[in-house]
Amino acid sequence: MVELPDAFRVEDANGLMIAQLQFTDDPEQLAFTGRLSRDEAWRVALRVASTPDSHIAMMILEQERAAAARKRK
Repeated sequence: MVELPDAFRVEDANGLMIAQLQFTDDPEQLAFTGRLSRDEAWRVALRVASTPDSHIAMMILEQERAAAARKRK
């Protein structure tokens, strides 16, 4: 996991980005942007990093299928 100034990036063993979770510590932005707090983003990033590869592959497949379905509409 890589900490950036306003995000946590989860990478696989080859350095390929799996997820990037944006966060803010500004209370106003938290209220109006829907961004996660630093702590929330960190916890989600840890869960993503600990998710077995097969689950990540299935999530990506489901997202691709949903995107393809939206394009057909």
